[in-house]
Amino acid sequence: MQAIDDITYEIKEVNRHKTQSPKTQIVLATSLRKDNFHITRLQHKDFGNSKKWNTYSISREGTIYEHYDPKFHSDFLGIKEADKQSISIVLENMGCLFSVPSGKYINWINEVCEEEHVVEKSWLGYNFWEKFTDEQITSTVELCRMLCEEYGIPKLSIDFHHYHKDTLKFRGIVFRSNYIEDSSDINPLFDIPKFNEMLHNEFI
Repeated sequence: MQAIDDITYEIKEVNRHKTQSPKTQIVLATSLRKDNFHITRLQHKDFGNSKKWNTYSISREGTIYEHYDPKFHSDFLGIKEADKQSISIVLENMGCLFSVPSGKYINWINEVCEEEHVVEKSWLGYNFWEKFTDEQITSTVELCRMLCEEYGIPKLSIDFHHYHKDTLKFRGIVFRSNYIEDSSDINPLFDIPKFNEMLHNEFI
């Protein structure tokens, strides 16, 4: 596994809670912003004191950034018990996109996605999405394997993208969209069966 960068975007103690708690889940989500702009936003949110930080970010090049030690937690989901029991990983990805008359594809905040990264797929009323990179998926698998082994979390992800009221009870890897109704995050281009296969294949 590649080295984890725990220096570049390390957060202050004020940005996460001081208490430690057992971990039963990993929550995967996407940044819904272009490149690393989600990090820039969090650095300035609430005058730099935001506790909405995710534990890890994974760039489109596959670089893993650790923002704080996973034995702690933040208010990432905004659901107290879920945040306490989970480790959150955000993949740089713009999520759902909108086609505009200029021929470009933009996200909810008018950031432009490169056309070669756009895939058409109808889901939840949206038709266009930014695809993930192979490097991202590989890094996500490697990081999840490591965290599952370290914290005794089952190496298995939930097998659907949509909301479920009992997500809190699942032991393993879930998605932000499993916790939040009408959420399109993580997007449908994330291949869950392939992800589960890679989790258990040490040669991938």
